[in-house]
Amino acid sequence: MATTDVVNRTMENKTLDYHDNYEAYFIAENVQKYSKPIICLCGFIGNFLSAVIFLGKSQRKTSCCLYLCARSLSDTGFLISLFFIWLGDMKVNAFKAPGMCQLIVFLSYVCSFLSVWFIVIVTFENYIRICLPFRVSIYCTTRKANVITLLFIVLSVLLYSFTIWTTAAKITDTGMSMCEPFTEYVDLFQYFLYVDMVITLVLPTLITITLMLPITFSLVEALRRQARLTGKSSSTTNDRRHTNPQSKVTKLLFCVSLAFIILSLPSHIIRLQLTISTFVEQITTPIDTVTSTLKYIFESVYYLSFSINIFIYLSFGDKFRSDFKAMFCLNTVAGREQSTQTILTQNIARRINREESHTLLGKEECETDV
Repeated sequence: MATTDVVNRTMENKTLDYHDNYEAYFIAENVQKYSKPIICLCGFIGNFLSAVIFLGKSQRKTSCCLYLCARSLSDTGFLISLFFIWLGDMKVNAFKAPGMCQLIVFLSYVCSFLSVWFIVIVTFENYIRICLPFRVSIYCTTRKANVITLLFIVLSVLLYSFTIWTTAAKITDTGMSMCEPFTEYVDLFQYFLYVDMVITLVLPTLITITLMLPITFSLVEALRRQARLTGKSSSTTNDRRHTNPQSKVTKLLFCVSLAFIILSLPSHIIRLQLTISTFVEQITTPIDTVTSTLKYIFESVYYLSFSINIFIYLSFGDKFRSDFKAMFCLNTVAGREQSTQTILTQNIARRINREESHTLLGKEECETDV
């Protein structure tokens, strides 16, 4: 991811101030190093299952489900690039194959861009559903969702295609392959990292927070109106609210956007701080150990936002949860129950047939005897 590259470059060029207690720094660094494969593995499984459910017959007819499916796929792509970065941290020569360096860098940029902007789109759609409900049928359609998803994919490919011809794998003194930009493109690459930070960090975060404010106010006002209702009208309203599919969708989208802000905002803030200090101070001021430790902690939390989405869907998506149980949990149980019921039915049928056969045989024997 571009913002991660900026921070890593900052950490490489700026010296750490070890006058403070640096044990926490090394603990945070090691925790991040050894938690990456777990995050990637959980993310691979969870995002795959989420994509399968969102593409099911009951969910793919909703525009927000298509966006969430696209986000699951882009999150998987980012986790793939993160896994290769972890292999490099573990001294595995992951970029030795021809073109692997360019592919991983390109994949990390494209997928991180798509993931964050799909969150913005989902938040905007939730804003329409809550604040502009009469325009839901106009903007929240599957046709528009397919077109917007395709446009963002094309835009991301065009934006980050430069990484294919500006980066290459370089062999270090230890024999490891490092993915770095060509010497003549170092300055250009550095400036583009700042631009990328704006379009994948600053701008999406500001838009998401701006949209979340009226959404939150509308939900709070709705809760207040509900609290003022008493008696039968209150229970009727509650029943309607709980059974209304639209309210269930808005609840899920709200939780998805809120989780993104909570998990990513601390990392964004510290990355932005380090980037600004790098640009303004010309990489001369040492980084204190507290900032370095927080950087690793918040970065690990940020990586979780790409792998725990399925738990958010299961917790707050009633339809997603029921489809998940029907598709992955209840099949074996239902199959066992069905097989048991089939066996019982067959046994009863055999018993009935046996009794009928005995009766018929008795009659036949009597008639034959006569």
